Amino acid sequence: DLYWTGLVAIAIVMIVLTHTIQVWIWAVAFVLMSALPNIDDAVYFALVTYTTLGYGDITIADELRIFCSMAAVTGLLSFGLSAAFLVELLTRFMPKKL
Repeated sequence: DLYWTGLVAIAIVMIVLTHTIQVWIWAVAFVLMSALPNIDDAVYFALVTYTTLGYGDITIADELRIFCSMAAVTGLLSFGLSAAFLVELLTRFMPKKL
């Protein structure tokens, strides 16, 4: 039981790490494109956009809206793949008695 718990915990940590890396890549891109003035705002905006939460308290120039919407699409697809991976992990490797 401890083995399966550890395996699932490692998978979850790796998934969170990959999502975090993707958010930071988007944030750096926003700063390099001068879409946002600093890394703090860029990470916040990237995270809110990536999770498709979209508070709207930070906005960007109209000409970059399509580019930024790709962050939302990336997040949506990544969360879907992450969920599918976890379901597959649990159904394939968990003991059948559970």
